[in-house]
Amino acid sequence: MYIINHNNLIIKVIVIDTNIDQTKILIILGCGGHSKVVTDVAEAVGFKNIFYLDKNFKESFLGKKVFKNIEENFNGYFFVAIGDNLLREKVYRKFSESHIFAKGISLIHPTSFFSKKATIQEGSIVMPLCVVNAGAKISKGVIVNSATVVEHDVCLSEFCSLAPRVVIGGNTFVGIRSAISIGATISNGINIGNDVIVGGSSFVLKNINSNIISYGVPAKTIKKNSKR
Repeated sequence: MYIINHNNLIIKVIVIDTNIDQTKILIILGCGGHSKVVTDVAEAVGFKNIFYLDKNFKESFLGKKVFKNIEENFNGYFFVAIGDNLLREKVYRKFSESHIFAKGISLIHPTSFFSKKATIQEGSIVMPLCVVNAGAKISKGVIVNSATVVEHDVCLSEFCSLAPRVVIGGNTFVGIRSAISIGATISNGINIGNDVIVGGSSFVLKNINSNIISYGVPAKTIKKNSKR
């Protein structure tokens, strides 16, 4: 653990995985806007040898090499930098199955507070200036975007995403692939199902069933989410 001072705010920074070797190659899958932010976080935690995999992109991205294909025996690290939850899940599972020696990693920006009593699985990212409090569980492939607060005992299921400045109250459950949009607030003890979309700046006071689009203050069911 080490301590930094950011705009007079004292932040304790927890190093989650001391077994990560930042000298090894990190392949970032995808060359879009989300990939730019993932690259910043990866560089902030010390990765130097960063490359990209995107068969539909040009040869260089952010001044780094872009590969069209990666050999199946690749044994470095990888991270899927795709903002769309459903597509991120598909790409993650396909790459993991075809590259069994590659290791998915989690990334936590040094300016975020991550409780020693919280957990995070591979393929997930915590962006700058977030708070993840005690007992929180971040599953595989989750995005916790900038300045978001994840309170105690929250469970974020696989491949869900929290946009910037989201606040998730304690003891809340967010289902698989659900997306909580910018500035939304989820009250404590709420159960959000799978493949839910919560609109920006919404205030969620009641449980939301799976496959629902909900927004407003307070949030109300608008329609079914037909994407799945």
